[in-house]
Amino acid sequence: MERPNRQLGFFIYLSLGCFLCFSASLHAAENTTAEPKATTTHNGYPRDWSFRHIVMTGNNDSAALKAGLSEPRHVYNMVMRRAAIQAATRGRRPRKSPMKVDWSVSLENGFVAANQFPALYSFGTSTESCNGDYMLLGLTVTSGTQANLVGISNLYTEMTPTPCNGGSPFVSFAYNTVTQSGGQIKTSPTISIDGTKAAFVESATAGSFFHVLVLPNPIPTPPTQTAGTVRAPATPTSCAAPTTAGCMTTVQISAGANTLSSPWIDYSSDTAYVGTDDGKLYKISPVFGGGAPVVAADANWPVTVAVLGSGNITTVLSGPVVDNNAGRIFIGDGNGFLYAVSLTNPAKTTAAAAGIGWVASPQAGTGVVDPPIAVTDNANPAVDQVFAFTGCSSVVGVGAAVTQLPANFTSSATVTTSNTVDLGSSDGQGSCTGNNVHSGYFDNEFWTNGTTAGHIFGCGFVSGGGAPSTPKMYMFPFIAGQITNSNPPTASWQVNTFKGEECSPLTEFFDGATDRLFFGVGGVVAPAHGYIKSSTITAAAPFLSTPSNCVNGAPTSSCVTAPSKLGGTSGIIVDNQLSNGGTNIYFNTLAPGSVNGQKCNVAGGAANPYCAVKLTQSTLQ
Repeated sequence: MERPNRQLGFFIYLSLGCFLCFSASLHAAENTTAEPKATTTHNGYPRDWSFRHIVMTGNNDSAALKAGLSEPRHVYNMVMRRAAIQAATRGRRPRKSPMKVDWSVSLENGFVAANQFPALYSFGTSTESCNGDYMLLGLTVTSGTQANLVGISNLYTEMTPTPCNGGSPFVSFAYNTVTQSGGQIKTSPTISIDGTKAAFVESATAGSFFHVLVLPNPIPTPPTQTAGTVRAPATPTSCAAPTTAGCMTTVQISAGANTLSSPWIDYSSDTAYVGTDDGKLYKISPVFGGGAPVVAADANWPVTVAVLGSGNITTVLSGPVVDNNAGRIFIGDGNGFLYAVSLTNPAKTTAAAAGIGWVASPQAGTGVVDPPIAVTDNANPAVDQVFAFTGCSSVVGVGAAVTQLPANFTSSATVTTSNTVDLGSSDGQGSCTGNNVHSGYFDNEFWTNGTTAGHIFGCGFVSGGGAPSTPKMYMFPFIAGQITNSNPPTASWQVNTFKGEECSPLTEFFDGATDRLFFGVGGVVAPAHGYIKSSTITAAAPFLSTPSNCVNGAPTSSCVTAPSKLGGTSGIIVDNQLSNGGTNIYFNTLAPGSVNGQKCNVAGGAANPYCAVKLTQSTLQ
């Protein structure tokens, strides 16, 4: 068995090699596809929920590669953005074509939960692979008769000159991984660096259970479905160690369920960190490197993060974020606290707790329900920064908010208007709207220059819009290394006129020529609707374009319609499509129905299933 650190080093070296050969390989790859060999090791990289929560600014390749020895996400984020820039310099631009959905695949009665994400695996950084690249979805399903872990390959149905699988995606594997009565996957799955394994959490009445599943290798290719379908899934075999394709390990984390806390994988140590609804943070290892996963129980673990009492109404934890540079794990809870845990010596307790939300009187919307974002900033290299979002700030006069703190904050940290920006309130004076604010994001200028010139986005609510209020997008600048509560903000616009709706987590991507923001929005309020929107980010006013109004059945250049449900869509994952210069956008709908009038149902299945969807930015301008 190869030790995780050696395996990690190999893939970091591989990523560097791919980066150095981009200028030669991208041009050659425009009209070709590289298919993986039938080996047990792939040469690509994963992208999941966690990659957007660890940021290194400055476009400093050597710094990213150095940091990549302990955190490969820095390398992969750098490589992905570099690939887009290289593609743009080759003169490839998106094709102009009418609005449409590239494809949608039936998930029957399952879906990736609101503010959770599907995951992607790319076989290489300079080519597209029809059979090697895949989308992985962990589904919340109320029935145990269908698949709840689904892999879709042949993603590039718009590829020129030869589309994948004749222009149709392919369900390459589908498993029913339920081991407990009522068990569901409520959080985001994570993929191993070599793409051969997946880790995820099953939540049930009996508690939470950590699984590692060995995926088919090689990935099944059309037309043979040897590893199940969504309607007729395969059942993994049980194994002590994840070594054989189709086998799955299971270890109980705790008696607490798991609603929001996706597992964070520290690839360098082959360790998983995951929180549970009873307020505890757990450490599990090994994960992908071989051997049976074990939940740590010693002088340091598990860590009691949140406890009931003193006004606390919930102990539900967000996903953890590991910042190796700061030596801390950051995690939020439903009461509005942001916590820091020592990475090496937690001693079963937190190192610091800061009240981001209205912790004095917790209520709906006060929680830090999405994972924080940890930033290693070239503009402030001495101290990492951490950002947390809440629907009801602890700062008097501020409603929904994003707060910036140094990564070494203490429990006496001050949360004020000097480090907190206002994302709207019910009365315009700081009263809560009762809605959640999900994770915002940064523009490409922030990735390039850090807090000297960048911006942060957050989707909050219309100030003074009542409770509940209508969603509104905000863009704030950084001045002297700190987010600035400018009034009015650099840019803002009302997302729609429907009260009680929330945006999904925000996703940004710079395709080498244009910087864009993608997000879903929707709700359960009549009339039924739900949308995914695109907004262009510019360096000059108006800074953030206002998408056109979305109307059911009438998609526009910046809007796609989807079924109605809280959040509109799951979190959005993006990647580059090399063959046409576009940016691929992946998500799933949060209600059964059609997307832009296109149904994803299959013969014998649900008439109106949930859909996994892919769009290309060349059609979503």
